[in-house]
Amino acid sequence: MEVGPLARILVNYHAPRPWPGKNELDKLLGRLGVRPERLVSVLGRLACRALEAVLVAKECRQWLDRLQPSGAPASDFQPVKHASAWGLVEAPRGALGHWLTIEDGKIRRYQCVVPTAWNCSPRDDAGQPGPMEKALEGLEVADPEQPIELGRVVRSFDPCMACAVH
Repeated sequence: MEVGPLARILVNYHAPRPWPGKNELDKLLGRLGVRPERLVSVLGRLACRALEAVLVAKECRQWLDRLQPSGAPASDFQPVKHASAWGLVEAPRGALGHWLTIEDGKIRRYQCVVPTAWNCSPRDDAGQPGPMEKALEGLEVADPEQPIELGRVVRSFDPCMACAVH
């Protein structure tokens, strides 16, 4: 399953509820002369990343107005002896999950599943390729000695640097 700006934009665009970015995406699609399904591409991933930045910038004023600057910037806390927790968030690059277990005041187990793990995932149990592999299938490379097309596709998924250097 692909995660990131393209996925968020398309899920919101096709949702049955009203979405404030629909008009912006319709304008973009008109300028590009394409239908929404054509966004599943390098151009679409980059365009959705830019569109998302525009949509977030438009919301910033309202978010800033909701801040309570008179509140304390930090608070004291007591470390816990035993706990388990998890957190899921839609980060800029895509779905991100963290799982943590603390025993005797020390981290016993910590795991995170990052957007690059989703987008660069291996084939599933049914043999279906992950999003990046699928995007590379059938790609025409003009010069096998300098396959820049491969880099363009991979970079359109915005992999993290630690994962991208592999």
